[in-house]
Amino acid sequence: MVHTTGRKTFKKGEMLIHEGEQGDSAYIIEKGSVEVLVAREGKLIQIGTRSDGSIVGEMAMIDDKPRTASVRAVEDCEVLEISRDDFARRIESSDPILRMVMQVILTRYRDMLSRSQLVVKVPPPGFIKAEDLEKDDKVVDVAVNTLKVYNELHDAIKNHELKLFYQPIIDLRTGKIAGFEALARWFHPEKGMISPGIFIPVAEESGLIVDVSRWALNEACESINILSKEVNSTSCMMDEPLFISVNFSVHDFSDKDFFSHVEKIMNKNKTKPKQIHLEITESLLVEQPEIAREGLEKCQDFGIEVSIDDFGTGYSSLSYLHFFPINTLKIDQSFVRLMLEQENNYQLVKSIIALAKNLNMSVIAEGVEHREEAAVLKSLGCESCQGFWFARPQPLEDAVEFIRNWCPPDVDFRKDL
Repeated sequence: MVHTTGRKTFKKGEMLIHEGEQGDSAYIIEKGSVEVLVAREGKLIQIGTRSDGSIVGEMAMIDDKPRTASVRAVEDCEVLEISRDDFARRIESSDPILRMVMQVILTRYRDMLSRSQLVVKVPPPGFIKAEDLEKDDKVVDVAVNTLKVYNELHDAIKNHELKLFYQPIIDLRTGKIAGFEALARWFHPEKGMISPGIFIPVAEESGLIVDVSRWALNEACESINILSKEVNSTSCMMDEPLFISVNFSVHDFSDKDFFSHVEKIMNKNKTKPKQIHLEITESLLVEQPEIAREGLEKCQDFGIEVSIDDFGTGYSSLSYLHFFPINTLKIDQSFVRLMLEQENNYQLVKSIIALAKNLNMSVIAEGVEHREEAAVLKSLGCESCQGFWFARPQPLEDAVEFIRNWCPPDVDFRKDL
């Protein structure tokens, strides 16, 4: 092996990489070709080849796991070596979307490789072709589509393609409208409505979620005045001000100016703190507890109430319920849907409601789709709920009509449950 200013030469039959070792470097093949091998039943099985322009050994550097395959020179090769330290520095300084796409590709490739290795025990000749294992069109599609979504979402924010939909939150004790949850929807000029399940993960991974969150807060502050005026003119009026619940992410709290932006937006719109509820997930509290606590305390001191979304589906550590300033627990819809069918889910819902009451917190149940579910929740002491039985998420103009036409349904369970 000869070193030449960052380059290495491997002779035919020489191993570049050994399966199971730690990955300290990757190689870009400048000249020659190699074969990718996995050990099975004491034999090395070829699962692919690489030639000029290919990179090998990069996976173990990205996720810091042992090599999953060996690489051997099929002919004399000249390669450019990339050290782990140099690679790490470049990744850390790269654009968030680049890091995200690389992680997606890595995850999909590892999954493909592991599935292929399960098959490659004693394969008959031609059963697995090298080119089939070298190229996974799904990996390419995921990377390309992710970049497309990122770029189009970036433009969508500027072009006002995003729109807030509002799902009513109903007070079970009075039958009145307590508030709304604001949910982002994307209306693409050519593709139509794009599911939040597609663009929200991309926004979170790329950091665009911060822009989305600020936009959503501003929209909610503008809308609350319209909705509140409508509620005040009907019999739907509550003793407490109508509120809109806005979702925030880990990335929002990582921004050192998070609270100052919240305060600035609300002051600009002359929005009262009680009119906005800040909604977070359990993962935020665990991933960045100190940053989260500082941000939440500032929001609560300002007068903004804090809700934990999908309570019970995440880490569910009871310790954070007293460590963080939390006002409301939102019971995840998966528990609500099964509570009439499974005793365990019923007891879990009952326990969450009791826990919240003991900690002087309120409870909102999500995903109510049937009258019986609302009735049982009311009987257990749940204050509020939301779901398709009351209304689906809807644009602002429809939410206004919903308020005008609202007639509290009968959720008295005693007669027929």
